[in-house]
Amino acid sequence: MDADLVVVGCGPIGLMAAIRATQHGLTVIAVDRLTGVYPLPRAIGMDDEIQRLFATAGMLDGLRGCSTPMPGAEFQDRHGTRVIGYDIPPDLVGPNGHPPVIAFDQPSLERLMRTRARDIGVEVRLSTDVTGLTGTTVHTDGGDIIGRWVLGADGASSFVRKHLGIALEDQGFDESWVVADTTLLDPELPLPRNCIQHCEPARVITFVPGHGTRRRWEFQLLPGETHDEMGSHERVAELLARWGTSTELRIDRVAVYRFHATVADRFRVGDVFIAGDAAHQMPPFNGQGMCSGMRDADNLAWKLAAVASGTADEALLDTYDLERRPHARGQVEHSADAGRLINTIARGGEAALESGYGGGRSFPHLEGGCIVGDHPRVGHPFPQPVIDGTGFDPTLGDGWAAVTTAGTEPDLPAGLHRVVADPAHFPGLVEPGVTVLVRPDRHVAAVTNDVPAALAALTATGMRFG
Repeated sequence: MDADLVVVGCGPIGLMAAIRATQHGLTVIAVDRLTGVYPLPRAIGMDDEIQRLFATAGMLDGLRGCSTPMPGAEFQDRHGTRVIGYDIPPDLVGPNGHPPVIAFDQPSLERLMRTRARDIGVEVRLSTDVTGLTGTTVHTDGGDIIGRWVLGADGASSFVRKHLGIALEDQGFDESWVVADTTLLDPELPLPRNCIQHCEPARVITFVPGHGTRRRWEFQLLPGETHDEMGSHERVAELLARWGTSTELRIDRVAVYRFHATVADRFRVGDVFIAGDAAHQMPPFNGQGMCSGMRDADNLAWKLAAVASGTADEALLDTYDLERRPHARGQVEHSADAGRLINTIARGGEAALESGYGGGRSFPHLEGGCIVGDHPRVGHPFPQPVIDGTGFDPTLGDGWAAVTTAGTEPDLPAGLHRVVADPAHFPGLVEPGVTVLVRPDRHVAAVTNDVPAALAALTATGMRFG
């Protein structure tokens, strides 16, 4: 065996999976057919939960150097009036201990991740074409690589997914849009600070202020417009004319995409898994495409490591699909509904406003798998308050943690790290006599006053606690 885990695809999802698996003690080989980082942005937004993951992965300082907090987002009607949206106060920290949303530069992010992966011992093999897959043997043009497990993080056209015969379930959204990435040449150009969904009858348009001088527009194609026509720089320059000229905005990239909503019918076949766009694809309106893939990566990494170390049975790996597929489907459906909302407002309606920015639709959480009990915080990320200028996560460690209050002394098995917390920092969650069991991916597994019973229930999912 050449490695515990072979990752196919060295985009952000594959690299995060490789980094987190290595941090948990696995040996990892990651391969990609390309050599360099794609030089232009694709993903552009990141929420506070994924910023928290970057901090855990040792890349927060690098992330801050290639990102900018977003000040807000909104849907505007045909008159330019906000229908729904939110504004983020400067320096606001979300429940995960970071700004609620940031815009980032993907090429810089990928270079950061490649460097981090190599620094901690991931064997990164670039310019390596995958030609086949037999069990967990990955056939490449540079020879076979044998892993205990294989992860396909190789994008929407995933070779691994197709080889496994995994079907994509259509969630009922399919539109063509042209995406234009630009560089702001005139810093005085009066562009919005917020992300804007222009719900206009003539054409619905998305504007996203990126990191630094990056600015993005997305234009929905109208009936009769072809991909070739709309994919030209000349046509895009015409569409951009209402915001700026060629001396004010430089067009860096034009791409016509099908924004569609799909979820794979399985995320696992035996010892081979899929993640990211290989497993689910969604319209970009909520900025959750890459974020959802990052959750896949973190969810799988700790479970593989637990099985490899003997602290879990193989059954734990079943919870990857059980947890991630419904969660990803919820994100796909929400993103598709946001796209439908744009069209609805453009036609003069305001149906399903909860699908839009600030609309109050609840964020998906884990509803099954390696969790126990009906406390409302179970299945959600454990909050991370910033205390004395420092986030709480280093106190939790990188494994399972039992968070209690002073004076609460539960009997804990070896391998379960006890953390004493001040209830004032965790209202409604950490209370005297209560123990909060927190998983390695920072999700709440149980909130209980009967630790042995909770651990026994978690053991049924494959975990072993001493």
